[in-house]
Amino acid sequence: MIVTNYFVYIHTSRTAGTFLNKLILEQVPGAQMLQYHGLLRDLPAAFSHLPVIGFVRNPWDWYVSMYSDYQRKQQYVFEIISDGGTLGFEATVSRFLNLGENNSQSKRLLNRLIHAAPKVIDASTPRRLGNPGLRSEHFAAFPENLGYYSWLSKLMYESKKKHRVHFGRFEALREEALRLFTITGTPITEGITSYLNEADALNASTRPKDNLGAYGPELELLVADKEKYLIDHFGYDLSEPHKYPKTDFFNNLGTADVGALIERVKSVPESLWNSENEDKPNKFARLNDTRHIIFRYIDAGDDVFNFHDLPLWDEWKDVLSPIMAQAAKTLGYENYRFPRAMLALLPAGGEVSSHSDGHASQYIHKIHVPLITDPETTFHVGKKARHLPVGEIVEVNNKRVHAVKNNGAQDRVHFIFECYNIDDYGKAD
Repeated sequence: MIVTNYFVYIHTSRTAGTFLNKLILEQVPGAQMLQYHGLLRDLPAAFSHLPVIGFVRNPWDWYVSMYSDYQRKQQYVFEIISDGGTLGFEATVSRFLNLGENNSQSKRLLNRLIHAAPKVIDASTPRRLGNPGLRSEHFAAFPENLGYYSWLSKLMYESKKKHRVHFGRFEALREEALRLFTITGTPITEGITSYLNEADALNASTRPKDNLGAYGPELELLVADKEKYLIDHFGYDLSEPHKYPKTDFFNNLGTADVGALIERVKSVPESLWNSENEDKPNKFARLNDTRHIIFRYIDAGDDVFNFHDLPLWDEWKDVLSPIMAQAAKTLGYENYRFPRAMLALLPAGGEVSSHSDGHASQYIHKIHVPLITDPETTFHVGKKARHLPVGEIVEVNNKRVHAVKNNGAQDRVHFIFECYNIDDYGKAD
């Protein structure tokens, strides 16, 4: 908690507080630190007339950042909830979300937190216990049906006094900081402007930029349920707006004439499926027993901007290219590229395990065209699931956790390819 001549700043953990603390302490008149992560209820009466500013963050993003940062720092709340850092992301975040549940595990964790947290926080409190500003009494009063981040956010701003509280969004941090300074009457000096325009991020977590791939369907829904307070108040969802357009779950791009392609697929001998599958570049455990015939593939790693044709492309391009071009045109693209193209055969009773695709998924549309399938075959993307019928051209969001289950009696074969518009995706940063 920092007080200035113009406002009080409340620093909630993992909302760019290090960056903002430095800006405020160095550039805003009268700034003084009262308590790192101090709660509004503890604000001295002499400053209660000042407006209050603070930041909120998309809960799905907050948990990804929290997990990475707290794990690295061995933060005591994290250490207790994650069993000393031995639990992975999903198990740890589930425990944070369910901390208020009336069950033996949550009661045990809360009891440990009550005993580990300091009874008071002052200058003599070790820093590892002083952050994130929580005392034993706070954990003792942890409510039911509220996720940890919503609880923490509410707790930081609760007060018996009435305050004018203004929130900014972490997602537009620099613009929002300027807005909050302006509405509180803070003079916008050259120092403030330069800092907001030029300063590097501070204490950023070493985490994937993408949130979607971190969340399986059940954990995604658990966040939506437990963090309803923040989600409803600030309109957050898991979708991540950015300059590379992708569907949220599924996007129907029309229906293709796949008759000739299906006949060609039916004529492929088992020996070709087996030999091509043996030499394929995409040997990933999550694909299980899925076999592939690869026509085009990227040269290395996740670089979708450099790719090459494999020998079978020339034999098949007459039946593949029209479908690919149709999808690109439906997406509104003229200057398009297709970095990968393949057939995928998922055997009856088989499945593709839950996963999210690598970094290249940021820059492409992943498109499936079912050729041979069964009504009992379902494609899962995040919390959505549907059967993809023959001939339908469907973009799927491969940034999200996705999976396939073939509960039908016959093998499922899809034509799968990737597409990007060079005018958009060629500018990847």
